[in-house]
Amino acid sequence: MFSVISYDPFGLGMHRFASPMTGLTLEYIVYNPVGENLDNVRRNFIVVQCPGWGIGSSYLQHGLSDLWAPAPTESSNTPSTTYTVVFLHPRGTGSSGPVTWSHTLSTMPDMCADLEDLRVHLRVEQFPVLMGHSNGGAIALGYAELYPDRVRKLILVQHQIIGMGDRQNEKIEAMREDPRYGRALDNLVGRYADTDEGLTESVNALWPLYFHDPTKYIDEFLYAVGDQKFPVFTYRYQAHCDESLNSPTQMINGLKYVRAKTLVIFGEDDMIIGMKIARRTKEDIPDAKLIAYKECGHFPWVEQKEEFMKDVRLFIEGSQN
Repeated sequence: MFSVISYDPFGLGMHRFASPMTGLTLEYIVYNPVGENLDNVRRNFIVVQCPGWGIGSSYLQHGLSDLWAPAPTESSNTPSTTYTVVFLHPRGTGSSGPVTWSHTLSTMPDMCADLEDLRVHLRVEQFPVLMGHSNGGAIALGYAELYPDRVRKLILVQHQIIGMGDRQNEKIEAMREDPRYGRALDNLVGRYADTDEGLTESVNALWPLYFHDPTKYIDEFLYAVGDQKFPVFTYRYQAHCDESLNSPTQMINGLKYVRAKTLVIFGEDDMIIGMKIARRTKEDIPDAKLIAYKECGHFPWVEQKEEFMKDVRLFIEGSQN
């Protein structure tokens, strides 16, 4: 007689499942703390929504690893709280199903539907914590707007709002004479990539603009990104889909519908996504909390790691008002 091994959707490692609505295969990756009792996982996990343009989750896995495997710190003798963390690759990214012009759309609401497919696959009533960074933050925010009862706590890190931009063009131009940013600025206006290799080279040249101090942190970040190629079709297609939304102010108008307890984390020196977006989010989401870090750009867990991890844990554990 053969025993049946039951499938655990929270098991450590890579998972793939088919969306019953779109037929697309979606990939997610799970990290569990050492010794975690899996019976408690459904009450104590974080879903991290990856950006939709093609960067995947390697930079997030590297940067957020303290959440499931905290490194010892000199400032604390108390072990840090750990969590199971789930990274979702939306359609067209990672090993999730590719999209084509004739197949399916990749607008923010469509990628929110991928998150809902994940919730159903995990067999949970709601996400205890949903986190998103940059474009992944736009998707996480959109999900909390469209499915307000499905998110208990929402963490938005340097998030976009589709239909609202805040690039700091004057500050960017003022940085032109700074050798740390000069090549990145030339690339910003210099060319339009039409191959995966070209997009990858262009994006990697732009990363210094995202940091307050690129000299100190860029090597660590590039290591976290890895040697992957960024898919130019996914990048262009998502931008095209979001630009052609029937309601370009859908996300702005929907902020008031978010019911999740919300934490917004921003670095004040991000040249690409400015503080106007953070302030608008705080103003329109009921009881949202905003934390802004000085001397910090687009990646707070890199330039202000200790403060970032402390603030995230306090929020999740309910210690912040």
